[in-house]
Amino acid sequence: MKNVLLVNALLLILFLSDTYGGRVHDKRIADATPYPLPAGSRLLQDLGFLAFTLPQVEILMPTKKPSGEELTLEQHLANQALHQRRLRIEHVNSSVKRCRIVKDR
Repeated sequence: MKNVLLVNALLLILFLSDTYGGRVHDKRIADATPYPLPAGSRLLQDLGFLAFTLPQVEILMPTKKPSGEELTLEQHLANQALHQRRLRIEHVNSSVKRCRIVKDR
């Protein structure tokens, strides 16, 4: 089962999408979900949402490594900083699953 969560900087869940089967791609879920983000918000997302955008929302996403090349040191450090922030959010995701907050179907 899959859901998309919106989690704020204090790690509070602000929004939980509908539940979808495990074969549905993350971006398809995101496209079908109305997000309650105000203009000027910043959205941290992973590469599963590569082409997903919202109007007037800044998207923070790791830089993808070009094929046959390496990332610059600056890109690598920026990716590490995003990863540290995302890791905290992944702990929230695992808590939702572990505590069965989302109903199994």
